[in-house]
Amino acid sequence: MEGNLLTTILALVVYLSTSIFGGGNEDATPHEVTNPPTAQVQQSQTPNTAAVTTDLVNMRTENSTTSKTVSVLKKGDIVSIVAEKDGWYQVKSKSGETGWLAKWAVKPGYFVLPSGSDGREILGYYAESYKGDTRGLTSFTGNIDKISMIAPFSYRVDQNGKISGSVNSQVMKTAQTKNVQTLAVVTNISGSNFSRETVSKLLRSSSARARAINGILRILRENGYSGVNIDFEGVPVKDRSYLTTFFRELSAALRPHNLLVTAALPAKTAAEEWSSWSGAFDYKALSSYLDLAVIMTYDQHQAAGPAGPVASQGWVESVLKYSIQHFSPNRLIMGLAAYGYEWNERTGRALNYASIESIIKKYGISPKWHDQYQTPYFTYTKSGNEYEVWYENQNSTAAKMRLVDKYKIRGVAIWRLGYEDPRIWSVL
Repeated sequence: MEGNLLTTILALVVYLSTSIFGGGNEDATPHEVTNPPTAQVQQSQTPNTAAVTTDLVNMRTENSTTSKTVSVLKKGDIVSIVAEKDGWYQVKSKSGETGWLAKWAVKPGYFVLPSGSDGREILGYYAESYKGDTRGLTSFTGNIDKISMIAPFSYRVDQNGKISGSVNSQVMKTAQTKNVQTLAVVTNISGSNFSRETVSKLLRSSSARARAINGILRILRENGYSGVNIDFEGVPVKDRSYLTTFFRELSAALRPHNLLVTAALPAKTAAEEWSSWSGAFDYKALSSYLDLAVIMTYDQHQAAGPAGPVASQGWVESVLKYSIQHFSPNRLIMGLAAYGYEWNERTGRALNYASIESIIKKYGISPKWHDQYQTPYFTYTKSGNEYEVWYENQNSTAAKMRLVDKYKIRGVAIWRLGYEDPRIWSVL
């Protein structure tokens, strides 16, 4: 177990030193059930939640159209099912109200109700850069009252579909004690980086896909995870249809067990089928199979390229506008960067917030604020070399949270816990 963990940690060290930090039908609802439950279906097979499918519907005090209206629900709202009778579901809304909805107005399925503050999902990615790295755990335990989901970066899959990695027992125990949902992150990291060859061979083999999916299901059930978060990066464009097939097969295997199917998707502002980075991800097709789509709205600029904002406000909004064309807002999670980049004339490197603050204090820097990009930045000189730094902090996070409210999306995902400006928690 320690060997697997060490391998994962070593991969993450290299992973974090590079620029890689993590991209259907809008009316399609998550966890769609082919055969809606009936009175004859056993309770263990009956979905415990449903999504409203009509624009507006009255939730009533009794299972009758003549009874009083408790509240009005809108398309996409998720409710928990309490009972069913004569063509009606007795339900409970996320605000706690109980009433009856006509069956024709909802689609039953397996959903997860938002559990964060004010019904907003706050997902934290957990990773360790070295053995004994406690930064992620400290952030998690210190802000656990605000975090509704945690995704430990712990597993990888090889080209044959074999899953390796291990669970962090302390993280899992803490999450389960505090009723924080857990997602097992599964990546296509091979050696020290994401592997295009590994994921391509995996996706093109039906037996490898089946082996991977069975392995994921086993890991989730044995360790008590709430679901999986697939983080496949660098998928070749030629494997676009195979990637969609993988998610279709994964959802078919996990949903009957009430397990979430989620994925980290590359940010894009158009179909971009030509793109070697995002072209393989068919948002429209994937929408039917993902319960939550975590859009990696960061690395607009990264270490290997020219200096600039990690996630400018206008770019993030453009990504959200495109994403909402394919994913309903209640299934959309916006990625939040908790880091920055420093560039000189030759290269760039990633920095966490604590490192950036250290530079600011050491060189007596007064950071600037870019009004258009809504992010902080600064320049300084070290050993005769000019450096430029762009990063994310409390104020840039607050600006992005306004987009969450504007587009009424499900929530945010932080990459990664322990790297952030501690003050962001006051605006989440």
